[in-house]
Amino acid sequence: MSTHPVYVISGVAGSGKTTLAHAWAPTMGAAIVDLDVVAANVVDTALHEHPEARPWQINAAYRVQRYRCLIDAITSERRSATVMAVAPFTQEIAGEAPWSQFVRDIGGKPVDLVWIQTGARALSERIALRGAARDAGRSDAAVPKPPPGVPHHAVNGELPVPEIVASLRSRFDNEG
Repeated sequence: MSTHPVYVISGVAGSGKTTLAHAWAPTMGAAIVDLDVVAANVVDTALHEHPEARPWQINAAYRVQRYRCLIDAITSERRSATVMAVAPFTQEIAGEAPWSQFVRDIGGKPVDLVWIQTGARALSERIALRGAARDAGRSDAAVPKPPPGVPHHAVNGELPVPEIVASLRSRFDNEG
């Protein structure tokens, strides 16, 4: 398997995962693999089959299928480029066993986890501003979660994105 690195960008809804990936990836020629993009067909098909369901309910019910799409895309992309993988990764970062399994599933190391910490107020503002259907009706959408149960690199999601990118580039020695 390839040795191209994977940077896993994790955090709760509204923490800035996608925004960070889109700012950081171009500075290192990395491919972005975003769960919302690679699993869109799974969600769209399920919503068509279950029109009464809300997107967040579908996301939960079809988690296995969605993350299979993500794992397949990461595995494919890392053959030729560094990858920024964007998703909550809630189960994968809960402890050492699920994290180790995820790392194996995507082809092994090198894999680094970046955890975006963002406060409830900023989360609420961002979620309201983006107005995404996937957030409608979620009571937990703006609730900060505890940090991962595995080694990770925490960043303050309330800092300006260029500052976060500069910090990560320095931390990972990819000043480019």
